[in-house]
Amino acid sequence: MSASAAEQAALPLAEARVLVLGRSEQILETVLTELRAVGITAEGTATPETAPDHFDARDYDLISLGRGLLGDEGQALKAQFQVHNPEVRFLDTYAPFAAHQIVETLGAERQSTPNLVSYSARIGYEGILAPSLPVLKALHERHPDAIPFEAIDALLNQGVDLSPEAVEHKLVHAGRGGYCFEHNGLFKRVLEAIGFHVEGLSARVRWNAEPGTPPQPHTHMALRVTLDNEPWLVDVGFGGCVLTTPLRMNTTEPQPTQHETFRLIPFGPGLLLQMWTNDQWQPVYESSGEPKLDNDYEVANWYTATHPSSQFRRNLIAARTTPTARYTLLNGRFTIRHIDGRVYQETLDADAIEHVMHETFRIPVKPDWRPALERAAALTA
Repeated sequence: MSASAAEQAALPLAEARVLVLGRSEQILETVLTELRAVGITAEGTATPETAPDHFDARDYDLISLGRGLLGDEGQALKAQFQVHNPEVRFLDTYAPFAAHQIVETLGAERQSTPNLVSYSARIGYEGILAPSLPVLKALHERHPDAIPFEAIDALLNQGVDLSPEAVEHKLVHAGRGGYCFEHNGLFKRVLEAIGFHVEGLSARVRWNAEPGTPPQPHTHMALRVTLDNEPWLVDVGFGGCVLTTPLRMNTTEPQPTQHETFRLIPFGPGLLLQMWTNDQWQPVYESSGEPKLDNDYEVANWYTATHPSSQFRRNLIAARTTPTARYTLLNGRFTIRHIDGRVYQETLDADAIEHVMHETFRIPVKPDWRPALERAAALTA
């Protein structure tokens, strides 16, 4: 399990001692040079299998492992180092921003981590919290049911604050929902606090896109969780066809879920998520293969929440997925899709929109939302 910056006190960089393990001499040299330039005492090796015999874990404040050491090999190395220093800190890194990750981990003051007790209560989870596949599946199933997808703040031109404190307050404590950056940002921090290895991804949405139209920018956030050296696609923030369980990313075979069957196929440098519907595979989104930093999402969030062409600036959208049905609201069009194939659809006026938002989506509707609800009803009518 990797130690996060939030779990450790800040350490002056000039006093920090770091061991970097990787596979490439050139990458190792680049990372070490940058670390030393900020005053960190850094050593490393590109033959990590011999590292426990040549480096004493008691001499280091942090041991960094490159992404190529994820899985069994990395876990074995960590166990060997812990024999001499059970308290040594480990950090799994990605080469393009490994130095940044190390500096951030060493130099960050204590930051707020998600309140796991409050989060568990919010989604109705009462089990253990451990980095295992059963726990990941249980959390993934409950999240889209308990916390709705909605973008009211963007519709009202109020902006969307992605700071961890703001997102946790809104989605966990205030009973609100959010859109992808909020949902998956929160879920990522929750999983990391439990001990999962999580990477953020970006994605280009293709769902409901007209054939032949220009591709959309990468305005969706998804997650990749690595467990026992196997990558899983995790996504609790894709509205009306959100996943309800993790999907294996190392197979192209169809993967049934409670609601639909999905598959992932190689698509350029990333993967294309497809859903089987209407007797054919429909594209959902194409995900990047490269991990993303939090500031990558700030730019996409600004575009999604403020640009006039963003669907969230023009439409009232809400969604909730339970084990038995998907509920969606697009302006005044309310749809229920049951897992047995039955579909119910109704056109709502402003009063009915407010009712289903409160009763079905469990969103605490505010009085000053009323003009937006009336405009949504008028658009549908």
